Amino acid sequence: MKRQLFATAVLALAFVGGGPAPAAAQASTALTGRVSSAEEGAMEGVVVRAKKAGSTVTVSVVSDDRGRFAFPSSKLGSGSYSLKIRATGYELDGPGSVEITLALPVAVDLKLRKVRDITPQMTNAEWIASFPGTPEQKKFLYGCVG
Repeated sequence: MKRQLFATAVLALAFVGGGPAPAAAQASTALTGRVSSAEEGAMEGVVVRAKKAGSTVTVSVVSDDRGRFAFPSSKLGSGSYSLKIRATGYELDGPGSVEITLALPVAVDLKLRKVRDITPQMTNAEWIASFPGTPEQKKFLYGCVG
């Protein structure tokens, strides 16, 4: 009896809202895309940043396990945006900008290339982790960086 009730509830959810997303939900995305490199293919965990021309606000999202990312239309308005990434050891190979019109979701594939020197990209924590010594020996240094 409990299994039948559970199966009925699952079927009801599929018809009410558990199925594919409606067109309105799909249209709520302003910018989508995929991050990849020649060496890695699809890249997970890449921070993709979009900044509207003339604005001080930057909106960031992270790529998933298939390299896909999506910016909701509630966070990006129509206009010109510069695109940047954060992936230690890589830099954006193109494109670096996109024009968004909210009525038309935009898709862009971001290609990354390996950098020759990663030191300009390293955070303070990454520098400290690269120092010789044990974690106990470096522990006091973490209090020195912010």
